[in-house]
Amino acid sequence: MKILVFSDSHGYCDKMIALTRELKLKTTLDYIIHLGDLVRDAKYLQEKFPDIPVLFVSGNCDYSFDRKEQEKEYNLGGKKFFILHGQTRGVKFSHESLRAIAEQKDYDIILYGHTHVPMEDYHEGTYIINPGSINRNSDGSGKSYCVIDITGDSVGTRVVRT
Repeated sequence: MKILVFSDSHGYCDKMIALTRELKLKTTLDYIIHLGDLVRDAKYLQEKFPDIPVLFVSGNCDYSFDRKEQEKEYNLGGKKFFILHGQTRGVKFSHESLRAIAEQKDYDIILYGHTHVPMEDYHEGTYIINPGSINRNSDGSGKSYCVIDITGDSVGTRVVRT
């Protein structure tokens, strides 16, 4: 199973569309996950690629105060995912709250955005990943996204900077 993860597109969809098309030429994409800012961008991806399920959460720029829209759980490829934008857990200050969630829950993968800074961590058996921003990273590293490969019990993650 291959999953493409974007965050913080803020209306700039061209790069997401180009990367999705490019990856589709090379392999089968099973899911796209969009981690917020903006939900309308995730819905635009759904329109452009109706054959690929797009999962998404709302971010702070989406003005949704419903926590059910800001944090979601999924079981994909036999792995338990927790996805969120991050403003609900204070990730701009630290991702320790996500480490605590990893310790309390039985998640295999936690995906978040909001900081515009790519990050990969492995804590207590849980991958904690921020793909950064497909629009512009705050740390000057350009744009980035994540690809997750799940084969049986094996998980491979890769944050790609463009």
